[in-house]
Amino acid sequence: MGERKLCYGCMQFKPETEKVCHNCGYAEGAPYDTNYIAPGTVLNERYAVGAMLGHNSEGATYIGYNKSIGCKVLIREYMPQGLCVRVKGKATISVNPNHVVQYKALMAEFTELNKLLAQMRSLSHINPTLDLFATNNTTYAVYEYLEGIKLVDYLKDNAGELTWKQVSDMFPPFFTTLSLMHNNGVIHRAISPDTIYVTPKGELRLCGFSISTVRTAHTELPSEIFHGYAAPEQYAPSTRQGTWTDVYGICAVLYRILTGCKPTEAPSRMENDNLCEPHEMNPSIPRHVSRVIMRGMNLFGSDRIQTVTELVTQLFEQPAEPEPTPIPVEPAYRPRQQQVKRVQQPKPSYDDYDDGYDDYDDYDVEDRDNMIDRIKIPIIIGVLLTCVLLVIAIVVLSLLDMGPFSSGTTNSRPIETTTSTAETLDNIVTENPQETSDTTESLGDSTMPDLIGKDYETKKSQFEAEGWIYLEATYEYSDEHKAGLITKQSIDPGTPFTSGITMQVVVSKGPSKVKIPEYEGKTLKEYERELDALGLRDFYVTEAVTNYKYESGEVIELNVEPGEMFDLTGDDTLKIYYASNPETTTAETTTATEVTTTTTVAVTAPPETNPPQPTDPPATEPPATQAPEQDEPPMEGY
Repeated sequence: MGERKLCYGCMQFKPETEKVCHNCGYAEGAPYDTNYIAPGTVLNERYAVGAMLGHNSEGATYIGYNKSIGCKVLIREYMPQGLCVRVKGKATISVNPNHVVQYKALMAEFTELNKLLAQMRSLSHINPTLDLFATNNTTYAVYEYLEGIKLVDYLKDNAGELTWKQVSDMFPPFFTTLSLMHNNGVIHRAISPDTIYVTPKGELRLCGFSISTVRTAHTELPSEIFHGYAAPEQYAPSTRQGTWTDVYGICAVLYRILTGCKPTEAPSRMENDNLCEPHEMNPSIPRHVSRVIMRGMNLFGSDRIQTVTELVTQLFEQPAEPEPTPIPVEPAYRPRQQQVKRVQQPKPSYDDYDDGYDDYDDYDVEDRDNMIDRIKIPIIIGVLLTCVLLVIAIVVLSLLDMGPFSSGTTNSRPIETTTSTAETLDNIVTENPQETSDTTESLGDSTMPDLIGKDYETKKSQFEAEGWIYLEATYEYSDEHKAGLITKQSIDPGTPFTSGITMQVVVSKGPSKVKIPEYEGKTLKEYERELDALGLRDFYVTEAVTNYKYESGEVIELNVEPGEMFDLTGDDTLKIYYASNPETTTAETTTATEVTTTTTVAVTAPPETNPPQPTDPPATEPPATQAPEQDEPPMEGY
């Protein structure tokens, strides 16, 4: 066998002499988009980059090859559209100077998302992050290469739709993974038949994770929204998003699977909601399933099913209701016929016998009726007396504390009389089902993440954009954390909470003591920038002095020795002296000398009685009358 080389189209080895891969048809040296990485580039000394598979405004996805273990992977490159460009002929990314802050903030969100996915490697129904590294002025995430097809293609191979029985077999493990993913603080926002894969084993895998900015319209990056499956709040950046956003997406997927039709886009439904229930389009869908799907696709997030757990409960644990059957209603005339028949029925029996004893027969019937009345009255009276006696007995027993509810019987349960227990019992008795539901929901739909050591501004913008957590900060000095990092949080990590809460955090202002840097040879602006970077912006003042040994603007001296530790919690102020020398020229120096000489003459000579008139010829020296015309005082030190 000859030499073999890697095909950058399918990442399988082929003969050295083969120019076009027989597996995927990729041609060696085929043209590629120069805005993205050239095939064959090696990242982090481990991953060979192949052909680009797709991209959106967040970045690009490539097929790759892990040379360390010899397997195919997927490589995701952070490269936000409009904020950066590829350096020509290189893999390095150049960031637009006007968007550096935005570029870094979104990259921090991209990194945090993939860190969370890396922590969920045990979940078998998502495609977790396997590796995360930074190079080329950006960040790369590595995922497992998926073998399988998209759900949309799977449906095409199955007549365009599935039965509820098939869905019931395939989706429960997928729902469990979604619920655990939400508990870890990850909202997908793009659940659709294009982001769900079906593996050769028939298992579902969720892919296509991106930062929230890409999944929301009208934000700083062009959005990638899967219309028909995106919730209404994804079209309005100011609207809160949360677990209910993914509930809308997964219910829209169920709608598509069971009916074979893609749901109407949310903006169109907001104008005119004419979306048919699944059962109306496919009568084989159970009615309760149809109603649950519609509740999960409610246009208002607050009225929608809030969590995947609640969705599963309503889908699978609620029994299917039978089809309604008409209730037979008897005609109104039937009871009257029966009554007439019952009253008239004895008469023919007596009329058939014409034996002359009609009066006797009438008497006999009347006598029987009177006998029945005499029996009924004592029975009614007896029942009433019995009820009265029972009531009296219960009252007497309760007064004597000898009833079955007293603590002395073996079947009784002692009731504690402490105030807290009594209040609890009162609350249980008086609460209504709605209050019980609210109490259950108060346990929370999310789990609080650990924010200690995380960048405050990044987390604040990320969580508030999602409507998940609103952060309020107080700032304290910390010798353990850099400035801007969260040091404390008011809700402990792992605590359940309800989305949309406000949490207090403590943010580091940096160390409380700072080493004063050297100033020699630095201008005032340079030194101020250095002090500001150390957090000393509010702790120093400047003072200008005249000193021709230094150039104007150069720092001369401090009131603190460089190298000393400056305590930011004290009342001391750092004083910076810098040179501010008046600018002089040769002509100005000559004039100053002349003025000085004239002033000396004016002082030593007696005052003139007859000052020269304007017609007099000019004197050799400037006349003494010029001295009062000088507005500036005589300059000293020259």
